[in-house]
Amino acid sequence: MSRVLDFFLEYSLPRISDFHNGCTRFQDLQQISSRSSYGKPSAVQSCKRVQFSLEALNLEVADHADLHSLPDEAEACDGRDSDILPHVQTLRNFPEEELMGKVVMVRLDLTILLREQKKKHSSAARVISTIKYLHNAGAKLVLISSWSPKADSQLLKLERVAEFLSSELELKVIPVELGSGLEQSLMEDGHNSDILLLENLSQFKQEQANCSEFARRLSSGVDIFVNDAFFQSHKILASNVGITSFCYSSIAGFHFDEGMSQLKKIIKMNKWPYYAIIGGANLAGKAAALQFLASRCDGFIFVGDAAFQIMHAFGLPVPMELVEQESLEAADMLLEAAKARGVKIVLPKDFWCVNDHYPLQMKTFPANHIMDGWKPVDVGPNTLEEMISVLSRCKAYPFELNWDAIYANTTLPLVVDVGSGNGLFLFRMAKMRKDWNFLGMENNEKLVSRCLDHVSQSGMTNGYFIATNATSTFQSIVSSYPGDLVLVSIQCPNPDFNKTEYRWRMVRRSLVEAIADLLASDGKVFLQSDVKEVAVRMKEEFMKYGKGKLTVVHDLEDSTSHQDRWLKENPFGIRSDWEQHVIDRGAPMYRLLLLKSSPSG
Repeated sequence: MSRVLDFFLEYSLPRISDFHNGCTRFQDLQQISSRSSYGKPSAVQSCKRVQFSLEALNLEVADHADLHSLPDEAEACDGRDSDILPHVQTLRNFPEEELMGKVVMVRLDLTILLREQKKKHSSAARVISTIKYLHNAGAKLVLISSWSPKADSQLLKLERVAEFLSSELELKVIPVELGSGLEQSLMEDGHNSDILLLENLSQFKQEQANCSEFARRLSSGVDIFVNDAFFQSHKILASNVGITSFCYSSIAGFHFDEGMSQLKKIIKMNKWPYYAIIGGANLAGKAAALQFLASRCDGFIFVGDAAFQIMHAFGLPVPMELVEQESLEAADMLLEAAKARGVKIVLPKDFWCVNDHYPLQMKTFPANHIMDGWKPVDVGPNTLEEMISVLSRCKAYPFELNWDAIYANTTLPLVVDVGSGNGLFLFRMAKMRKDWNFLGMENNEKLVSRCLDHVSQSGMTNGYFIATNATSTFQSIVSSYPGDLVLVSIQCPNPDFNKTEYRWRMVRRSLVEAIADLLASDGKVFLQSDVKEVAVRMKEEFMKYGKGKLTVVHDLEDSTSHQDRWLKENPFGIRSDWEQHVIDRGAPMYRLLLLKSSPSG
């Protein structure tokens, strides 16, 4: 049930549930007062015992913070923050000289590295930075994690994962097994520069049970524990909770540190309306956090398993196998709290479902009428449309752009290419039109990284690219640009006909409305596709949701136009790589140019 978040999260945002982090270990705060960290009070100084559990999101969080520009923990926080969040000892503030010669065990989330693989401005980069920082400080490193074959089917064995990490870190990573193999490796020369990788923790039942004896074995010979698996910090595991009892210092890595920084920004809630997206199972375990959110949020959007618990509490028909009996009371209490404050609750109206016997068959059903033999796997198109509409009023983009640092002259008109791909169209346009600034918005972060590399290497001052989903972020990004928006292009969006539920996701109402509002008078929208159904769909969406501000540019005497109002030629004379590919194979392109009329017109 992740498609809602796909529209609003292009970067890693905190997902905290039953917030037990291995840097504070505050599942029992009374025990913490006796803990110490290099001679100073450890982790939690004073805070309330709060199970802060979120599958939630305030759509204003920053994820592009520089590793060394995070807010200092000594900075004053308002009373709410100190009451809710524990003080976390961070690697950034830990004396570097204390690391020399120490055995440091790093709990990381390998899924991040397997998925992102050194993307710029990504969680992966921060995790890599943590490991390299510790290594350069002279620490002997032991990496621990759990990983799923779903991340990369080729990386099933410990040896293969070690090879992968060696390549990513540009350091030698040695695979070892828990027990004698680890102990022998740790007894070797302390100046050995190799990094050890422990076997996959997911195979141990004691890990899930937070077994104290397993945690003791895991930490045998370890001096310092560094938790850099922020997305796993809500889980009560031996590798992030139990282990802290056997290490003299427990601190947060750079990735974890930034996650905490983001969480503080969520709690401050200085932007309204304030919505929380809540999903996942075990609603009962999230009860305390949801009650807290009910006291502050303007609305809840429920997705995933959580949605079925709330639907059942409302008395709506829900397949009983999806109802968590242990969460019935928590769901009722949450509804009472939300009702008392007038908190809006948005529930799914429909679901994409797969057939129990024929998994390749997918069909949408109303949320209150899912037929037997069908299993819900994602929210349906009507639900998505409503949620996008609700959340479009929130500040959805996770950071503010410094336009002066991006462009040499921010007074120039702006051109935005939605779905910029490998950027060839924008690069060629930017080279030809020095009097315009160009911005590419692209979901594929790897492509964006390549484009930014080219921008940097070429010295280009009128081009930039952002890894984002324009459907949710166009309004908040472009509205802050100092100059005029004169052109928006959407070229050959992938309709993904193999996945019915994704087929028309590339042009949505929120994007069209944002373009119509922000486009300058006499500004243009250029649409094209080699798939006629896609071109027709884009045209219909712009005509339907363009607020009457956009008209089709068409001159009956213009020889470049078809009689059915499709442009024969690209009006800019510069083709994208896909457009060129289509033309080379002799296939037609369906093009459309829209104009925003001036107010006097």
